[in-house]
Amino acid sequence: MKEYRTTAALKSAARVHMFGRYGVTVRAYIWMNAILLIMTWLFASMNTQGAGSLLSVYIFYAVRFIIMGIFLSGTAYLYLNIASEQSAYPGMVFYGFRNHTDKAVLISLVIDAVQMVLCVPMLVFYMLFRSSEDMSYIVPMAVGAVLALAGLLVTKALFMPAYYLIHDFPDYGFMQIVRLCPTIMKGHMGRAMYMYIGFIPLMLLELVSLGAAAPWVESYLNAAVTEMYLDLMKK
Repeated sequence: MKEYRTTAALKSAARVHMFGRYGVTVRAYIWMNAILLIMTWLFASMNTQGAGSLLSVYIFYAVRFIIMGIFLSGTAYLYLNIASEQSAYPGMVFYGFRNHTDKAVLISLVIDAVQMVLCVPMLVFYMLFRSSEDMSYIVPMAVGAVLALAGLLVTKALFMPAYYLIHDFPDYGFMQIVRLCPTIMKGHMGRAMYMYIGFIPLMLLELVSLGAAAPWVESYLNAAVTEMYLDLMKK
């Protein structure tokens, strides 16, 4: 019978490996999000109006999601090095732009497409509410939002190994990685979702601190998720 480490044990291992490394991950987080913030600011400054504005918004967020996916590939590489007690530096967050970029982009497109489909019901009722101001749309819009959040959590857990697999199995193609994710996560979806849910109190701290705590909270979360991935792969 395969025995896996508990969530508490995974978090403990994450804290051990992150000791003295927060300076690296915090700087990597700040660099990555500064670039994404500048992108958002530049798009907002265009002040797009008219019939094409909604399409331009979707295009912008699609591009942003793709770039975010490449950053997540570099982030996975960074935390794999930390968990393996190898040298790590903030610039590793850009690793995905130099290595296996195509796979990171395709995986990002798959994940983003699934997440966008999950949000469609909520967005439809939101648009109906905005156009008619009919309060009867509030309840279905709220139900759609709850279902979207639940779906996003499931998607996040299902594809949790994806960006790590890019670096652990560099010879694997995009479709091999996508098909491998459900195999790895079979029987462990609940554990992964429990891991993410367990960080909600710390995420609330991010809100209370107006984002100031985000680099440290996200560093801890990424380290814990990396420990879970390695724990699954060792078995």
